[in-house]
Amino acid sequence: MGIAAAATRASETADTVENWDVIVIGAGLSGMYQLLKLRQMGFKARVYEAGGGVGGTWYWNRYPGARFDSESWTYGFSFSPEVLKEWDWKEHFSGQPENLR
Repeated sequence: MGIAAAATRASETADTVENWDVIVIGAGLSGMYQLLKLRQMGFKARVYEAGGGVGGTWYWNRYPGARFDSESWTYGFSFSPEVLKEWDWKEHFSGQPENLR
């Protein structure tokens, strides 16, 4: 591709790029929390994730027996009283499927 064609393509791409105040890299627990807080503060924010879904560690670590090494309740969404109130951990040290859910 020549320089003129590359410049034209870059210009066309720039015209279609969405503008964000903030981008968050990673849709694990911290990234999702950050996205929530930024939007509550009025920022136009978006999260980008390399995986096919949210969950961070619990999306990627799907090996048999993967589970918490901390008590499950410590992983609760303390920033969301609504979610925290409705959540009931099935195990004291929960496994990957419940953590991802």
